[in-house]
Amino acid sequence: MCGRGSKGNPKKPPKDGFEDWGGYMAAKTAKLLDQFHSAQVEKLSDIFAGVRILVNGFTNPSAAELKSLMAAHGGEYHLYQASSTTHIIASNLPNVKIKQLGAVPIVKPAWITESIALNKLLDYTNYLLYSNQSRLQPALNFAVVPKPDADFAEEEIPRAKSASRSTKTASDPKFLEEFYSNSRLHLISTLGAEFKQLVSKLREGSNGKFPGREKLVLRSAHGNAGPNVPASIVMHIDMDCFFVSVGLRKHPELKGLPVAIAHARSGVLNSADPTRQAIRDQEFALYEERLPEGGVSRVVDIKEQMDGLASMSEIASCSYEARKYGIQNGMFLGQAVKQCPGLKTLPYDFEGYKEVSNLLYHTVASYTLDIEAVSCDEMYVDVKAILAECGLTVEEWASHIRSEIMEVTGCPCSTGFGANRLQARLATRKAKPAGQYHLQADQVDAYMAQISLADLPGVGRATLAKLRNLGCSTCGDLQSGSLKTVQSELGNKLGERIWEQAHGLDNRPMDFNHERKSVSAEINYGIRFKTREECYSFLQSLAVEVFSRLSDIGMKARGLTLKLLVRAEGAPVETAKFLGHGVCDAITKSSTANLVFSTSEVIYKEAKAIYDKLNVSFAELRGVGIQLTKLEKNAPINKAMSNFLKQAEAKPAKEPSCSSEQAAPQPNPKDRDPKPKSSTSSKPLPRLSKAKSGTKGGKASAKGTMLQFLGQGSAGPFQVKREQIDLEVLKELPEDIRNELLKEYRLDLNQQHAAGKSKAENCANNESLKVDASSSASIAKQSPFASQTWEQVKEGIKTWIQSEMEFIAVTSADTKRQLI
Repeated sequence: MCGRGSKGNPKKPPKDGFEDWGGYMAAKTAKLLDQFHSAQVEKLSDIFAGVRILVNGFTNPSAAELKSLMAAHGGEYHLYQASSTTHIIASNLPNVKIKQLGAVPIVKPAWITESIALNKLLDYTNYLLYSNQSRLQPALNFAVVPKPDADFAEEEIPRAKSASRSTKTASDPKFLEEFYSNSRLHLISTLGAEFKQLVSKLREGSNGKFPGREKLVLRSAHGNAGPNVPASIVMHIDMDCFFVSVGLRKHPELKGLPVAIAHARSGVLNSADPTRQAIRDQEFALYEERLPEGGVSRVVDIKEQMDGLASMSEIASCSYEARKYGIQNGMFLGQAVKQCPGLKTLPYDFEGYKEVSNLLYHTVASYTLDIEAVSCDEMYVDVKAILAECGLTVEEWASHIRSEIMEVTGCPCSTGFGANRLQARLATRKAKPAGQYHLQADQVDAYMAQISLADLPGVGRATLAKLRNLGCSTCGDLQSGSLKTVQSELGNKLGERIWEQAHGLDNRPMDFNHERKSVSAEINYGIRFKTREECYSFLQSLAVEVFSRLSDIGMKARGLTLKLLVRAEGAPVETAKFLGHGVCDAITKSSTANLVFSTSEVIYKEAKAIYDKLNVSFAELRGVGIQLTKLEKNAPINKAMSNFLKQAEAKPAKEPSCSSEQAAPQPNPKDRDPKPKSSTSSKPLPRLSKAKSGTKGGKASAKGTMLQFLGQGSAGPFQVKREQIDLEVLKELPEDIRNELLKEYRLDLNQQHAAGKSKAENCANNESLKVDASSSASIAKQSPFASQTWEQVKEGIKTWIQSEMEFIAVTSADTKRQLI
């Protein structure tokens, strides 16, 4: 028993900290934590001060990378869960593990990477992998009251949630509606067209009175005795950082900070895709390969900065504070965040843009309607009449209108003045932000010499590349050169225009009454078709959309062009930008059919026929567009023509009679056709979209008579009597129309002419067509042509003939297509 302790007094080992329950694990955890803190890692920030994470399972970035990130940014990394662990980082966990982990929040690794990218600790609740809520017991959402001393720069801006997150590609039936409701480019183009139309309508209905100008005249000290007004003076108004300015109305706490408008929430993607970097490298290399000699591309210039996690969401607008960091409109958000880690992003406010744009245009319209609308936030104004009537200088007027626009809209603007639109627009560049500048006539050459050629309107990348081949990068370079040299590189017409612009010349007159030349609908995002039927379905939806736009302006079209973007050879199937179009070949094909595009069905059929002829694989499509050209106004049907043969509907005419008072004989029922005539049919003329083709009798049955074309009265079908037809008008009608009416009413012009030689003979032989003196005045009074000239009657007849010919063209084209 030597050396052994007794049962009553066992021998105890020396105390080393492991004798307590869990002592070993506590010591191991403490040792690992000491090793973490003693690691030689350069400290970059204290973003994660007080944050202690545990990584569970596979994550991207990996556990080792997350450990280094936490060490560099002030946090702690635990290998084992402890009571002090504040967050568990995981990408995917089974339900059993989730229950075992308890109440510690389980967060996606994107919380860490995005917090580092934005240089601040983000709210982890937006990155929860799992919450304890269910559909039957949702979380209670209480308003969070910020601390009084909270730094507003660190607050998160609440974001408007999309109505639907399920629509991904153009295969979805709701894609088109959702795309246009969230597209800034669609908004800009639509509002631009609407305000151009608004100006035209205001000019048409103007009474010549301008309330704003009248008030300004009363306030003006000079009256009509002001300074000499230049022979030509154009004002250019441009709202400063329009989207940002509208957004700051709801978020005034962000004024003075770098702010951008974009769809994405941050510049770092939530998840890393191992293949994304390879796809981007391949696509960027193809862009660079396709660049013309001397050309520039933002994609090529920033390819080194766009790693696999950088967001390619485009910045639509950025504040001047953000521009100090080199951020520009159109830049990718991922690149922008790297240049300015403190960049704040705001969502789009489409309703706000519409509201401010309306206020802007109506404010200026209260002074003058000599407005050329450009877009929702930009316009040209001829202010010569305002300056002359109010007796103001350019500077006084500029200060007044800018102050009123700021007061009404809550958004600043800049104004530029010059002798023409070009000078005014380039003067605005110097006026920004929130300023004004008048480019005087004696300063034009010197001012233009400093302007970059890229800033001239109409100078794109291809033109700029050719000019750089000539050694020209500024307007001053062109001013010192010759016109012939420029024309030899750009062509006569374009070369002359660019050369004149470099000298500040712009001979284009201002366009106050804008006329639409084309209507189009194009989509180059989310185009991913899996079947040909999906492609056809999308074409049909696009046809409905473009027809809706055509109808809104009361036009019809005679030209159609189908535009396609097809994935270029060598381009990756998955694009660098999610569901973007990538590197593509553009294909356009116009219709050669003699059609009038006045329904969505006709538009779809022709677009589909063009697509089938092009024989492009639906799987390779990355963009689809339909453009309608050769627009014409929908002329209303001549009212006199509509009332032709319709007089009996309102009030029956008195039956003409001879001395015998006998009624005119009615046609023998036996002589009638067994089939009812189209004139008595209750069916209206079939629409072009309803016409059937490909059948033997389809064309003949669809072609309506003149009576069908003219429509029906509310009382029912036409009931026109022979004696109510004006034979003189009938003789002047085109032969085919005349013959149709003669057949319809059993008339014989030769017989009527012979009968007219003698009144007695006419009464004896043609009682049904004789009109006595008492009833002739009544019939003349009822005639729809009583107040119409013969020229007006002929114009109505031409309208009907044109409608018939258009219908024949449509049905002929459909029949021909089916035969082919």
